[in-house]
Amino acid sequence: MQFPSLEYVNALIDTLNADPVFNRVSLWSDVKVLLVIGEERYWMKWYGGRVIDVMAYFPLANPLGWDYMVSAPLATWLQLRDGSRALGHLLDKGEISLDGNLLQANRLYEANNRMLTAIRDLKE
Repeated sequence: MQFPSLEYVNALIDTLNADPVFNRVSLWSDVKVLLVIGEERYWMKWYGGRVIDVMAYFPLANPLGWDYMVSAPLATWLQLRDGSRALGHLLDKGEISLDGNLLQANRLYEANNRMLTAIRDLKE
């Protein structure tokens, strides 16, 4: 499984949906999250404590839009995944950034952290 790829993101979603903490902290969610890994973009629908849909996202070709985006250059994601940079450090310095509806993103702070932790821990 290559990182990043739609196959990887599907495995990420399986991990999140099996995570009771993610399920609990996103229970009241109804958001569209855009995950940007370098040049690759993945649209996810979070609803009721689960990720219920995912697809590759192509700007101007996807009519569904998104509520907020979690993004970083590929090199930053690779540093998170290989353990050379701590998740908190990347977030504190804004190297993994949030954009869009920050009220929703902040409301789902713990769910976002569970997703980022799963990205760090899910190996190919």
